[in-house]
Amino acid sequence: MYACSKSLKNKQYGAVLIMVLLIVALVAGLGIKFAGDYQLGLARAEARWHGAQARAYLFSGEGAAIKFLATDDAAVDHRQELWAQPVPVELPDGMGQLLISLDDANAKFNLNRLAQIKGDFNNPGKSPEQRFTAAQLIFIRLLQALPNPQDPHAALVPSPEDATQILEAIVDWTDQDSDPSGASGAENDYYLGQPDPYQAANMPFRSVEELQMVRGVTPQIMQGLRPYVTVLDASEVLNLNTMPELLFRCINVNTDLSPLSESQAKSLTGEKPSAGFYANLADFNTSLSKVIGGQVQLEGEFAVATKYFWLTTVVQIGDQRRTGRSLLLRGSPSFKVVRREEGNL
Repeated sequence: MYACSKSLKNKQYGAVLIMVLLIVALVAGLGIKFAGDYQLGLARAEARWHGAQARAYLFSGEGAAIKFLATDDAAVDHRQELWAQPVPVELPDGMGQLLISLDDANAKFNLNRLAQIKGDFNNPGKSPEQRFTAAQLIFIRLLQALPNPQDPHAALVPSPEDATQILEAIVDWTDQDSDPSGASGAENDYYLGQPDPYQAANMPFRSVEELQMVRGVTPQIMQGLRPYVTVLDASEVLNLNTMPELLFRCINVNTDLSPLSESQAKSLTGEKPSAGFYANLADFNTSLSKVIGGQVQLEGEFAVATKYFWLTTVVQIGDQRRTGRSLLLRGSPSFKVVRREEGNL
């Protein structure tokens, strides 16, 4: 009887011990979970705080950039000027870093220059100078000059005829009528007949990416064009002092739809004044006449000064990295912000 009672007590003690161990394990597990949740909450709060700080700093450089650009000579802009140099900034108390850089938005071909057409645009029997505007001539040559990363010996757009077909479709994309241009224009009848139908914009370009929706602009052509085109107000033209060398190949006499050769372009850029930039269009025309043996009307499509600048700001605070772009318009009397873009890198 005594042995049986002792055995029962041992079992009870064992059950109590197991319950105590379970309770301890449960409390420990809850403690770990609560501690983990607390640490996660702190991390999230810190990330939100860093993110809020990063966003606050993101466009803080606009005022400084505008004040800096206000001191710049508006008559001539080139990449040897101070505005073209990136400016790194250490944030207070070792919080992080800020990188501010400016680029010339007028260094790329403005797609909205293509909308204006001449009366003979749809008449293939006319000469190039009668049929196309100066901007359209530049774009036709640009398409033929695009590098082909898959085959350097084969052009992405092999002929003026192929380039003209793409131009016709672009004109239809931006005009407000419903009549296809030339032999390869495209209006809603074409786009609504695609597997994923959509309508033509029938208005000026709002972004470069919109170009890939135009008939004839293949992914390869879009990839080739992207570094050389932009979207600005239709009045904006190229800055000779900041545009890439490839765009020099697009300058030729108005009777020739073909781009200059690479060697001609190198000769042309090699004719730059000793200062490294052109002070006026007449200086460039002098250089151009030495290369192609004739004069080209540059007024209206080229300039030596810039009206629009892209300000890019990159902020790094903790693990938070943000980037933002602001399009700055040089006005009279001061600059102003006309567009903002924000994202993560």
